Amino acid sequence: MPASARVIQFAVSPLGATLDRQTVRWTGWSLVNFLFSQATGQPYNAPLLLTATGAKTGKPRRVVLPFFPAGLAIAVVGSRGGMPTDPFWARNLRRNPDATVHVRRAARRVHARLARGEERAGLWESITAQAPIYLDYERRAARHREIPVFILEDAS
Repeated sequence: MPASARVIQFAVSPLGATLDRQTVRWTGWSLVNFLFSQATGQPYNAPLLLTATGAKTGKPRRVVLPFFPAGLAIAVVGSRGGMPTDPFWARNLRRNPDATVHVRRAARRVHARLARGEERAGLWESITAQAPIYLDYERRAARHREIPVFILEDAS
């Protein structure tokens, strides 16, 4: 197995994911996002660390996500690579929309809401212009679901 494949394998392992969450929280930079951008030829997207309440457990759940500007707020995309179901973090935000994000090392409380209609269409156009990989994910998901776009607004 080539060294690059071993690095990516580690990055997506439970230990690698834990390390990535801590790295994003304290440095604002994501090894996993960087490796993904290198492997796919996509531009590196700045990450955030989202801490949401688990829909079933009620426990804090943390995930690193790329984010995109949405006016005064920020947007995150529940693509899950175009899989038939939404990622767990999206289900958590639907159930409990109050969360915390660490963006560029700064923590802030946010309230999530699902973008719909024209608002979602405008955000989707902007997001896919910045990260065209989401167009592939959209094609994969088309028969199963519309990929959710969440707007995280300041709740402080």
